[in-house]
Amino acid sequence: MKNKCVFVIGPESSGSMLIAKIISHVLDSHKYGEWNGIGWSDKGVHKVYHRSLPYGYPSKFPNLKDLILENEKDYDIYFILTTRDISISEVSRFNRWAKPFGRAKQESEQAREIMITVMNGVQPYFIWSYETFMFLKKEYLKSLYQF
Repeated sequence: MKNKCVFVIGPESSGSMLIAKIISHVLDSHKYGEWNGIGWSDKGVHKVYHRSLPYGYPSKFPNLKDLILENEKDYDIYFILTTRDISISEVSRFNRWAKPFGRAKQESEQAREIMITVMNGVQPYFIWSYETFMFLKKEYLKSLYQF
C-alpha cells in the first residue's frame, strides 16, 4: 500500500479548510493549527491538498486531472468532497468577499460539475457535509477517519 494523497475540495465557505486541517493532523502531516489549510500539507509521508472551488483572486479552479497524474504513481489518491447548504455558502461569499450572488451561483455550478466528475471517476471519495458534522459531531468525524 502506498502513502495517501488526499484532495479536499468543495465550494467556497463549505468547511473544506477545516476538514483539510483535520485530515492533515490525522495523517501526521501537520499538527492542527500549524498549517493554514491552503494548497499542500506535505511532510514527506502522506499529503493533503486543499482548494476551495474556486480559490484566489481572480477566481481559479484547480486542474485536478494534472494533480492526479502528478501524484498517482507514488500515492493512493483519495477525495473528500465538502458540501454545505449552497445558499448559506453563497451568502457567506457575499458577506466575506462582497461576491455578487449571480457570480457565486455560477461558481457553485462549476464546483458542482468538478465534484460530479470526481464522483464519476475511479478514485475513492467521501462526501463531507458541514451541517451533518454540526449535528452528529464526533460520530460523523469517526466515519471520515474510517474512510
